[in-house]
Amino acid sequence: MMIFKPVDEMSLRHLFSSGEARDLLRIEYLGPTLNPSGAIETSPDALILDKRRRPHRKLRCEFKFMPYSAGDFLHNGKFDIAIIWTLPSGLLKERLEAELLKQNGCFEVIVLDQTKAFRDLKDYNLESLGSVGDIDVLIEEVKKRESLISVVVLYLAAKLYPRTFHMDRMINYLSKRYNEFAKMEGKEKSNIVSAFKQTKVPLITKLHKKVYKFTSDFDNKVAAVAIGILITENFDGLLPSEDDLQEIAVTNKG
Repeated sequence: MMIFKPVDEMSLRHLFSSGEARDLLRIEYLGPTLNPSGAIETSPDALILDKRRRPHRKLRCEFKFMPYSAGDFLHNGKFDIAIIWTLPSGLLKERLEAELLKQNGCFEVIVLDQTKAFRDLKDYNLESLGSVGDIDVLIEEVKKRESLISVVVLYLAAKLYPRTFHMDRMINYLSKRYNEFAKMEGKEKSNIVSAFKQTKVPLITKLHKKVYKFTSDFDNKVAAVAIGILITENFDGLLPSEDDLQEIAVTNKG
């Protein structure tokens, strides 16, 4: 599960190996690199499967948390791709790629914190750790649901927090996205949207009129990650996009 930003190379590797990172990057960890005789090599770090094009490619990969120059890769031998968390001020990705191509034969550098999904992860500290354990309560509530649509509502609410969503806008959005929802009666539609307001621990709260908000009892970023995994793995559903959030959000005009 992608919850926190990495703090070193080891946590970077764990982040890369998560299911969400695999789906975002379309790159999969295979194992340690092997030499022509099949023995494990100490460097570079890993063999990965690049699924961004066909045929898929097996590539030699080196991980670095924050390299300061191509010199940090000097003793890593030949590899095809470098996956790093961030670049220090003044070091351009294009410059590093050019230097690594000459030095190591590396033809691509991926900087994870240049992608919004990774950049928006929570910082790893004592305060953020405090909210992680409680998420199990939320996950158990979601697992009780048979309706993918109500879980999507909860996911959107968590992603939108602390902003609010409007019942009518949510219904219009879901009607366009799901045919079975569009065929339902009005009361049935509103019951699905507000389903998580009735749980033992309310996960959605009604503020006024038709305006709703994700609960403040759980960290919304951690919750969104957990709910997103359940949508894709338990319900075999697709996650809404960032643009979808704007369709349901309450604007200044209501």
